[in-house]
Amino acid sequence: MSRFSGGRWNERYAALSVCVGSYFAVRLAQLLVSPVVPSLREAFGVSRGAVGAILTGMWLVYACSQAPSGAAGDRYGPRRVVLVALGCTAVAALALAAAPSLLTFGAFALLLGMGAGLYYTPSTALLAARFEDVGRVIGVHRVGSQAAGLVAPALAALLGARFGWRVALGSGAIVAVVVLGAVLVGGRSRSRPRPTTRTDGGAAVRPRTLVGVLSRPAVAFSTILAAVGEFAALTTVSFLPTFLVDHHGLPLPTAGALFGAYFVVVASLQPVSGWFSDRFGRDAVTAALFAAGAVGYATLALGSGLAAAVPAVALVGIAMAWGPPVQSRAVDALADAERGVGFGAVRTGYILVGALGPVVVGTLADGAGWGVGFGLLAGVLTLAAVALVGAQLVGRGRRPLGSGAFGLFTPSQDGRGGDRRHGNVDD
Repeated sequence: MSRFSGGRWNERYAALSVCVGSYFAVRLAQLLVSPVVPSLREAFGVSRGAVGAILTGMWLVYACSQAPSGAAGDRYGPRRVVLVALGCTAVAALALAAAPSLLTFGAFALLLGMGAGLYYTPSTALLAARFEDVGRVIGVHRVGSQAAGLVAPALAALLGARFGWRVALGSGAIVAVVVLGAVLVGGRSRSRPRPTTRTDGGAAVRPRTLVGVLSRPAVAFSTILAAVGEFAALTTVSFLPTFLVDHHGLPLPTAGALFGAYFVVVASLQPVSGWFSDRFGRDAVTAALFAAGAVGYATLALGSGLAAAVPAVALVGIAMAWGPPVQSRAVDALADAERGVGFGAVRTGYILVGALGPVVVGTLADGAGWGVGFGLLAGVLTLAAVALVGAQLVGRGRRPLGSGAFGLFTPSQDGRGGDRRHGNVDD
């Protein structure tokens, strides 16, 4: 990163630290719901399908909140939207813990999806305005989400067993309130970066605006890559333990340990993949990650037993560090004035597509077996890796080494990764 004064350094890294904690808080509140599903069914006397519909609704609202949150960040400032997201998350988590019926629980779950969905897009814009190495910073930021994936099951089990599911869900509200206080006390910038939005408040959330942003080749290709990664990631989170038990014959504790190891690998590699993408190019790193994932999923589908599962899960964990290079690629393709609503549109698109993963793979597993279901993930990642390699080969003669891939799909970049064709300004 470039050199800057000590005060500037402190302001930048204080903002990054607060964002990591905030992402942990909003994701923890969401992830605490799934482990208490058996308790919810017992308390409200409902089916798995009813609870599943509530969870699906929460994630759909989460996806659809991305573009509006980006536009709100452009107009009112990302810090204010982050505060609203944390406050909404805290209120929703507390309301879930006190819900008297399944109907009210479902309504508050939608509120939780909205609160959590408001967070990520403006926080990414806030960090992108402060740092030059966007890939590495996004990687560090995403550690907060992965850490929540590690903590949530254990916290839900511990508090649920001792105090009940309501306390387990309420703990998410406590964490959100603590982080909200940290943002209020120490999150205000001492040295504010140059504004990255237009004086008219940035791009508006209009269908024509969103379609215009997503139709650009560089943005569209980035969205497709992210959709592939999200499709695989949500499927893995949903089914990996069950798959290891049913297909590989592993004991449930062993499958759970491997699932935890998967999150450790993903979390530890987020900053690494982001730094590599800053250093060697977004597309080269993404292709390598997807290729590793294709091998991992193929090994899971074709192999059996612990000897095959351990290295395969490690490879899948490596692949699921795709977020920093792919998201940085999307940020690179957007002008500063549209990064909020533009990146929000990208996230809405790929999360909605990725949410189909559990349904598609689960249906395939029911009809043709787990091997076919996970084999599909290997095939999808293989196609994406081949497309990226082909783009690299085609673009090698057109662009400087390490600057990106396909001239049609990759915006011209300056030193910080911005796209000058769309009017970026330096920090």
